[in-house]
Amino acid sequence: MASTTTGMTPEQAQAALRTLLEGPAMSPPAGVIPNFHNPPNLDVFVTLTIALCVVFGTLAVLLRMYTKVFILRALAWEDYVIVLAWLLQIGETIPSGIVTRHGGGTNMWNVQLQTFFRMLYWVNISAVVYGFVVFFIKLSILLQYLRIFAPTRRGNMFIYVGVHLCIWTNLVFYLTETVFEIAICTPREKIWNPLMTTGHCFSVDATFQATGVFNVISDFAILILPMPCVWRLRLPLKKKILMTTIFATGLFACITSILRTYYTWKIVQSPDISYNMVPMGMWTYAELSTGIVISCLPVIPKFFQHIGPKVSSALTLRSKSTKESGHESASATPSDKVRAEKLKLPSFKHTFASVVSSTEKDDDHEMYSQQSLPKGEYVQLHEETAIPRRDATRELIQMPTAKLATTRDDLERGYGRF
Repeated sequence: MASTTTGMTPEQAQAALRTLLEGPAMSPPAGVIPNFHNPPNLDVFVTLTIALCVVFGTLAVLLRMYTKVFILRALAWEDYVIVLAWLLQIGETIPSGIVTRHGGGTNMWNVQLQTFFRMLYWVNISAVVYGFVVFFIKLSILLQYLRIFAPTRRGNMFIYVGVHLCIWTNLVFYLTETVFEIAICTPREKIWNPLMTTGHCFSVDATFQATGVFNVISDFAILILPMPCVWRLRLPLKKKILMTTIFATGLFACITSILRTYYTWKIVQSPDISYNMVPMGMWTYAELSTGIVISCLPVIPKFFQHIGPKVSSALTLRSKSTKESGHESASATPSDKVRAEKLKLPSFKHTFASVVSSTEKDDDHEMYSQQSLPKGEYVQLHEETAIPRRDATRELIQMPTAKLATTRDDLERGYGRF
């Protein structure tokens, strides 16, 4: 493609390159005029999806950590891991949001080529962070399995071996995938600059597809792994069903992973990369947020079990005090009312605070029988026994034109699937 500049003066080559960069990232369909100023896009859906996923994930982590720190007073490794995953998820929304500002969710013919290059740069950054987030979420869930079903190697060899196999398999895969995302092109700039005629890239499509398939397989493996152990516990049928339901919520993570993989295939099959990238991204946010919530579910019910009765008691006390006050006011003389106003009843704020503070001194009623569960179990909800972006366009203009394509046909062949 270097031959495309043959016969051009340097000034002509620079002008042709600038025209290409300021044009659409893909030739529009017949009869369609590119709209670079206010094109239809998916910005509203992206913003809403990111906001909901961040809110639900954050709420789940806060409830979990409050329960572990202030109620159970016992932190474990999986708690630190899920906090790390949550922080990385928050960080991952930054490049994802920048992708949207640079044409994500907009048809490629409505995106300038120079803007599309910036989008590809931030897509790659987001993909690098994604591997870390999804691994730490799965690691947190697997560490919970160890604590619940196999706190020692002799406790349950099947779970012990299965969990370690899952941990190491996920570690190797996501570490390899992350390194691959970083070094998928040589030179690295070719990842977001398809105009470069030097260097080479591995298939980005193959990376996305392999990651999607592995996510689905590993999600189902993590979902199924504890089920035999749950049904072997000596528990009443209703309690077994309750525990199975808690673990089976992982099915939602499997569904989001399947949908993400489906949209990955759509990117491969469609040349409209910028538009189809966003639906896959939205299901990626849902996948990560669902994983965080699921990892917190075994602990969250303990929060409501512990606080719920106290809140109910405080509300009952407040209601009773209000009724008594109303009855006395109706039968009192004006002078009595004046004296009564000087005697203020305890406010709801003080009543609630005193009741909640007393919970730290109370022994909670156990939800499941300790005799029928392994030591270290906490699905029963008692854990006392558990422990300056680079400006690609500016650099591109300054590159020798002999190393760049300057025509649209060469460009669209050069995407090599971006």
